[in-house]
Amino acid sequence: THKWTAYVRGLENRDLSYVVKSVEFLLHESFDPQKRVLSSPPYEVTESGWGEFEVNIKIHFKDNIEKPVEIFHLLRSPASKDRKAKN
Repeated sequence: THKWTAYVRGLENRDLSYVVKSVEFLLHESFDPQKRVLSSPPYEVTESGWGEFEVNIKIHFKDNIEKPVEIFHLLRSPASKDRKAKN
């Protein structure tokens, strides 16, 4: 089991709260709750687990004219990479 953090940050850790309304993290179904919505910084989720799965991150902006941005990130624990290389 490994501790991991998925996050949305500004360049050089600049504050994004003046443009970001909320950030949604959709995790693997084995996490409870699977969907995490953060309305203030830090926009991050820390958990522990093993394996690999895709994290869906959706950034909602304060300006409603701006459409949400969706990012897909493959989260892979080091042990998961090592096991695949051996097979």
